[in-house]
Amino acid sequence: MKSSVVVVSIMLVVSSLYGQKARFEVQPKNSELEKGKRQFLTTTHSPESKKQIINIVYIIADDLGKYDLSIYGNDLIQTPNIDKLAKEGVLFTEGYATASVCSPSRAGLITGRYPQRFGYHLQPHQRYAKNKFEWWWFRNLINTSYMTPTEYQPAPTKNDVPNFGLPSSELALSELMKSAGYATAWIGKWHLGYHEGMLPKDFGFDYRYGCLEAYTLFADPKDKSIVNAPIKEFTDKVIWKGARDGYCGIYENDVLVDEKEYLTYAFARRAMRFIDQHKNEPFFLYFPITAPHTPYQAPKVIYDSLSHIPEHNKRVYYAMVVALDEIVGQLVDHLEKHNLLENTLIIFTSDNGAALYSETVTNYPLSGGKMTLYEGGVNVPLILYKKNDFPQQKVVTAPVTLLDIFVTIADMLQISLPQDREYDGKSLLPWIYETPSKSPHEHIFWLSDYNYAIRGDQYKLIINDKDKTIFLYDLLADKSELIDLTSEKPEVVEAMKSAMQSWMAKMPPLHWPRIMDYTVEINGKIQRWAV
Repeated sequence: MKSSVVVVSIMLVVSSLYGQKARFEVQPKNSELEKGKRQFLTTTHSPESKKQIINIVYIIADDLGKYDLSIYGNDLIQTPNIDKLAKEGVLFTEGYATASVCSPSRAGLITGRYPQRFGYHLQPHQRYAKNKFEWWWFRNLINTSYMTPTEYQPAPTKNDVPNFGLPSSELALSELMKSAGYATAWIGKWHLGYHEGMLPKDFGFDYRYGCLEAYTLFADPKDKSIVNAPIKEFTDKVIWKGARDGYCGIYENDVLVDEKEYLTYAFARRAMRFIDQHKNEPFFLYFPITAPHTPYQAPKVIYDSLSHIPEHNKRVYYAMVVALDEIVGQLVDHLEKHNLLENTLIIFTSDNGAALYSETVTNYPLSGGKMTLYEGGVNVPLILYKKNDFPQQKVVTAPVTLLDIFVTIADMLQISLPQDREYDGKSLLPWIYETPSKSPHEHIFWLSDYNYAIRGDQYKLIINDKDKTIFLYDLLADKSELIDLTSEKPEVVEAMKSAMQSWMAKMPPLHWPRIMDYTVEINGKIQRWAV
């Protein structure tokens, strides 16, 4: 057996010497957009009147399922502080992430543009197989759980990898706000690039606190006040092993800090301090916290209060959600204390749906989860609140997208956007203050390598080029996406395919290749998704 493995390994090493054309395209920097952005930012874009000077607090949970909140119907826990924002503000029932996984989703919401416009389909990776032997070893000898290393392909070069992330030619919401005279802060998780030119400091953030990676520990696992719940899944093992090393470290203004406090609470404390320091000037707080992303770690005092949840891992997960709800309440109270609440727009959402691979949570009644284009992966909680301004208990059922937040903020502040690029978001103000008869978007699109989907008002089409599958669902009648209508509605399939293909034709190739395929069973069908 050992000799055969050696022979195969030698053959793979030899075969790796021969070239193979890459299926991705490393894109050069868009010099025209870069130039246009710099010209735009040389001009001050202050709101036209003091009435339009509104503070912004943009809270983005990480891998939080829509139905993990009691406002959407969860009966395992109560999230009174988040619920209150919805009850006294605007609740969106059909809010959509721009991608079903963390990084491209954030790239879309922070730019107001489909991330595919700049080749951002997938998570940016820092490590690729160097040759066929390393690829074979990873694919065949490592237990990667639900993740399968993709077929062999030439790896990006060491000069390519530092370019994987949010391109400097893209105008971030933070830069728009800074150009309008706002103090700006990023507190939480970045996950939009690891190298110079694509760090928080490069996108207009005055104050910076958090991790650059997709994850980090919430606390020392040995801390007696913390309850831990490691899971069997491959990536979770990587997370625990990585601890707070490298990009998983916590940085304050680019200086590594040894944070001892439970991270969700540490983020809140920094956010409130930022508000204290800038209470007499307009501020923009971009608050993409890491909860409830793995690793599952929660304060023991909250865990103990949830004894009605028998499963340990699920109990830890929901304790993390409760901690998240607590800090939302703290932020609101802090704004109220400084008489700032009435002049502050608060946005609450999640980057994508809950991660089913944790074997801990579900997105029920939605199918699928994180990394899939089913509703459980992309239909997310979305709440907008502005005291004594937005209607109370307003429910918007029209399909909207997190791309819309960028444009909505610009509209509220009456700031013109640069004309050298196309924005995909629409202002949501008409749907907040009125009830238009149509949706903001004729279609909403998703594209991730070989997976893509399109939603109209009623129907949603999901296509997988690798598995050669196509599914059509009537979301008004079948929100759980259980009944495939492709054979019954061929004319709808063709119309939606045509719209999808027309949109895809305008998008450049993906900027970097995937490393893994996520395999999951959804509604009795085994499916693969690009990661």
